Amino acid sequence: MIILLTGMPGSGKGEVAKAFKKLGIPVVSMGDAIREEAEKRGIPKTPEGLKYVSLKVREELGPGAVAILIAPKLKNLLKKHKTVVVEGVRSPKEVEEFRKLFPNEEIKVLAIHSPPGARYERMRKRGRSDDPKTWEEFLDRDKKELNFGIGEVIALADYMIVNDDSFQKFKRDIEVIIRKILYFNHQ
Repeated sequence: MIILLTGMPGSGKGEVAKAFKKLGIPVVSMGDAIREEAEKRGIPKTPEGLKYVSLKVREELGPGAVAILIAPKLKNLLKKHKTVVVEGVRSPKEVEEFRKLFPNEEIKVLAIHSPPGARYERMRKRGRSDDPKTWEEFLDRDKKELNFGIGEVIALADYMIVNDDSFQKFKRDIEVIIRKILYFNHQ
């Protein structure tokens, strides 16, 4: 089974990914794939640089480009693991591409939703090189994500966690949804 993790930047995907990792389930990050691609191309890992690379690979390989980039890694992981998580799916075309590349795998989409203000604060605190420094940059990044079609992926997700309360509640919600996904799909 492949679990596609989606959500706007700063929604909590990383925390969900950590929870899967603790269970021994491998996680492949689509964002890391873009950061690696930027490095290969000698492009700075700034918001502008990563935006450029993400658009460029999609121009070169099509809208499911990042799925194509990580497919070999996923195939290898699926030889050893029943379940693999892909963190950072952003478009319906990527979901489609995964279904095309892995026709014999069950594919489930897990969305994390969180209000913009909370996401902005989280991103400011985590301090990744590509995180927005201002509210305007944050809104620009959200717009980019929405243009990729992430809203549709979130809306059509098989499972949803709403991250709008305490961190403790979020962690409990993560545990519940992971059990639900793994139990209902591995009976």
